Amino acid sequence: MTEVAKAFVTSRGESVTISRELGRGGEGSVFELAPESHNVAKIYHKVPDKKKQDKLRFMATRSSEKLLKYVAWPQSTLSDSKTGAVVGYLMPKVTNRSSIQMLYSPAHRRQNHPKAGWDFLLFIARNVAAAFEVLHAEGHILGDVNQGNVMVGKDSTVVIIDSDSFQVEANGTVHFCEVGVSHFTPPELQGLSSFSGFRRTINHDNFGLALLIFHTLFGGRHPYAGVPQRDGVGDSLESDIKEFRYAYAKDAKQRGIAPPPRSIPTSMLPSEVEQLFHQAFTEQGRALPDLLLASGSPHWMLFVED
Repeated sequence: MTEVAKAFVTSRGESVTISRELGRGGEGSVFELAPESHNVAKIYHKVPDKKKQDKLRFMATRSSEKLLKYVAWPQSTLSDSKTGAVVGYLMPKVTNRSSIQMLYSPAHRRQNHPKAGWDFLLFIARNVAAAFEVLHAEGHILGDVNQGNVMVGKDSTVVIIDSDSFQVEANGTVHFCEVGVSHFTPPELQGLSSFSGFRRTINHDNFGLALLIFHTLFGGRHPYAGVPQRDGVGDSLESDIKEFRYAYAKDAKQRGIAPPPRSIPTSMLPSEVEQLFHQAFTEQGRALPDLLLASGSPHWMLFVED
C-alpha cells in the first residue's frame, strides 16, 4: 500500500497525520495515523459536495457509546487547512474481523473458523440484530444493507462499516443513502430506477437484516433462490424477490418455487422464528407499518435480547 505523510485538521482543531494506506475504494481511501492510534482516517478522492460535508459534520457530533459498540461511526471531520473543506473523517479502527459472508459460507467457515458451530452462528445473528436496533434507536437508517458492510469478530461481535453512506436526518434535512445492492433490496423497492432522493425506512432496513440472518443460519442460501416450478419463475433473483417467491414458504408451491435440493429446512427452527421469516419474506412484511425492532417489525425482529 502507498506510504504517505500528510497532515489534516480535525473538527476539534487538532492536527493529525496520515501514514500507511490500508485500503482503497471507489470513493476514498483509509489510512493509518502517525503515530498509531485506535482511529483511522478516511480521505475522499474528491472533495465532497457541501451537503455531504454538512452530513459528516453532523454525524461527528452524534457519536455515542451505544453506536460505537456496533458501528464504525465518524469521530471527527478532517479538513485540508488550505481550504477548510471537509475532505474526510476519523473513525474507529476495525481490526481482526471478517465480512459476515466469510462466516456464513460453509467452505470459508471450515477453513478460517473450524470450531464455529451452530451456536456461534446464532450469536452472530443476535449481534447483527442488536446492531440494527441500536442504529434505528439513534434515528439512523443503514440503507445499503449488504454482506460487505457487516464485519464479525472471532468472538461473534459485529461492527457495521461504511457509515458515511447511511441515511441521516440532520436538523430537518434528510441525507439520503443513494446506493443499494439489488439482492438485498426489498420487494416493494425492486425496479426502482434510483435511490437518489428516496427516503428509506426502518422496515426497508429490516428486510436486509432478515436476509443477513437467513444467510447466516442457512449456509449462505438466499431465501428467494429455489427450484422453479413453472415458467417465468427463476429468471432473475430480482424478479423473484419482487414477486415474493419465498422458496421456503409453506405455500411455496403456489408461488411457483421450491427449496433447493439438500437445503436446510426452516422447520428445524422454533415455530415462532420460522413464522417471522415467513413474515419477513412474503407480502406480510410489506403491508405492515414501520415499527421498532423490539416491537416486532414487519420485515424482521430482534429475536435475542440482551
